[in-house]
Amino acid sequence: MSHDDIYKTQVDNWFEDRGREGRAEIHESWFREDTVNFWRHDRMYEAVRCMDHRLDLEWLTAGDGRYGLDAISIAKMGFARVIPTDINDVNLAISAERGHFSEYYAENLENLSFADESFDVTFCKEALHHCPRAPRALSEMLRVSRHAVVLVEPRDRLIDGAMPNHKMLLRKLINRLPFIKMSESDVSERFLLDGKPIYEPSGNFVYSISSRELEKMALGCNYPVLALKGLSDHYIQGCETEVADETSAMFSKIKSRIAELDDVCARGGQPTSHLMAIIFKTMPDERTIARLQQSGWYVKLLTRNPYLEAVAD
Repeated sequence: MSHDDIYKTQVDNWFEDRGREGRAEIHESWFREDTVNFWRHDRMYEAVRCMDHRLDLEWLTAGDGRYGLDAISIAKMGFARVIPTDINDVNLAISAERGHFSEYYAENLENLSFADESFDVTFCKEALHHCPRAPRALSEMLRVSRHAVVLVEPRDRLIDGAMPNHKMLLRKLINRLPFIKMSESDVSERFLLDGKPIYEPSGNFVYSISSRELEKMALGCNYPVLALKGLSDHYIQGCETEVADETSAMFSKIKSRIAELDDVCARGGQPTSHLMAIIFKTMPDERTIARLQQSGWYVKLLTRNPYLEAVAD
């Protein structure tokens, strides 16, 4: 199966999904803003809100296959130009017919048709992991962005959840004992290898992201800033149509579970299920940095390449 075959299967699945029993109602529920599911997704726009004092920024939403809802949400914050894209534009056309936007494009994230730095910011929420060659897709998003790329993606817990220092020290001491022989699983842990990769029915390998991988990419490109924040999420079937108010037991249960997960993460028990990240190609303004930090983001000023900086001077 080729990468093109995987994308074709994904497109076919979108066509078929709405026709499955009960799915048309779910698709329509995505447009509602009073549901528990909307609340879950609305939390993922925090990075955008931290930049909403810059309404001049032009946005591209990547892999925005749920009818361009990311673009719709970002545009409602007041940004003048927000362009949705997806591997197939059928769902985007439906939203356009309903008047949600007029400009949209069918785009393969691994080979975007836009010129370099066509937009200020590219926003990609839960779409990168559907790309057969995710690093190539991220490179393309960075190419077409002038200022930054925002990601909200499943987190690689094997890397971001690496063994705490005290546990690592204990493991080293145990392995020094002459009668202890390192097992095959121990060797796998040493190299941070996971024997249980996740594949989608389309044949796509689910590529989760980690803070260290993003830092290395940013450093390699000599970008100035990387901003990171974990996000815990919890899904219960039926939340798509459940109204998010104080009378909803489902809403209360989801919020309680997220609070429990956040508490475990805060105590170092495990990393969050999702990672929100902003790779800044240019230095963000002081207000953006302040707002991110006030919202609990870790904003790291990256070491600049001294050799490239010397050439620039």
